Amino acid sequence: MPGFVDEVSQGVVRGWYVADDGRQSRACQSVVISVNGEERFCALCQDARPDVVEAGITREGNVGFLAPLALQVGDLVRVRTLESGQLLGGGLAVVMPPGAEDGFLTARGSAELPAFRPLLQPLRPHLTINAFRPLFGHRGKLSALCIDTPAGRRVVHVQRPVRNALWLERLHRRVVEPNGIAAPSLEAVLVHGETASLVVEHIEGQALDGFTGDNEQAFRDTLAAALRLPSVRWVTGMGGDRRGRRAFGKLISGVCLAALKRQHWRELRLLLGMARAVYRLPRVFSHGDLHPQNVLIESRTGRSVFIDWDHADRLPVGFDLSRLLMSVPPALAERWIDESPEAGMGRGTQASRACRLGWLILTYFAHAQRSPGFHATEEGTYLRRRFIELSERSNHKPEMMSQSR
Repeated sequence: MPGFVDEVSQGVVRGWYVADDGRQSRACQSVVISVNGEERFCALCQDARPDVVEAGITREGNVGFLAPLALQVGDLVRVRTLESGQLLGGGLAVVMPPGAEDGFLTARGSAELPAFRPLLQPLRPHLTINAFRPLFGHRGKLSALCIDTPAGRRVVHVQRPVRNALWLERLHRRVVEPNGIAAPSLEAVLVHGETASLVVEHIEGQALDGFTGDNEQAFRDTLAAALRLPSVRWVTGMGGDRRGRRAFGKLISGVCLAALKRQHWRELRLLLGMARAVYRLPRVFSHGDLHPQNVLIESRTGRSVFIDWDHADRLPVGFDLSRLLMSVPPALAERWIDESPEAGMGRGTQASRACRLGWLILTYFAHAQRSPGFHATEEGTYLRRRFIELSERSNHKPEMMSQSR
């Protein structure tokens, strides 16, 4: 996380930002603030923030910014870094009226605002909307609305390509619902021109978020649910956008190409050995994007509910676990997998080893994608060693087993 936006109000946008490489030049210590898609302010990060220093994030305390802006209720504010364009934590927000702690805006007062009119207008012939709350996706896009209707609350995924929406409907009707997978029920698909909206059940709960130690049981319960997905049978003729398959291919090729460009030859040999091993693993039904923000812990029951199924596909076993457990130390995550009866129906079985092998390879690639120096870390060393050990047992022996550069 490069920084965080602490406040977005009608008079000010406030937060902090620390460059990833620790430099403090003005060029790399600035943020750009956009309002309703239009760049409005470039703020220098030079205000004192002793709380950021106390948290151990940086030694340099002058990393805060405060931008005085005249904003209106309903304005969509985006805060990104000037140098890389990366969105800050909390950097996508809507200016809320005083007293709107639940995040809802009245349809009467806000439906015609520029940020929301294109999303709400196609819904009006089908739904009576009293109020709505914007929902932002993992990648910082306004992709859904929680709406309050006379019949209760619903979540509407808006402006989807019709083909994608109809495929998701088939996925829910033919795979998710018949197999009793914990997911919001799909209530309707509303087609309007070249786009469509999906109306799904509103689940009262909180996102799983990253691993903290205090939420270990929630993670282990979610892991058990994720380990049951590979037993679900993929229906022939589903077709679809293959988003999950493309993301998998891009992950493998992107990390290998990055090592090639850096001329890290020993690391590249290891990555190619991992790639060969993962392509030999069984392809199983997978959510495809099972990061913790796509897991809701239901308030009433505590069960794990999987949302946003756009990337569902048949992917190498362990793919979902690599997304889910990214924030968990690898040694601890492997112990959880090993102790879970759902992982191949028993410790030491071929299926269990395949599950762990897929998880550790794809975890290594995912970390390497985010951090080019991951191979030199303690976690990178652990995953590399376990890959060699499991490969030898599973007859997936890599060509290169020496220390990576």
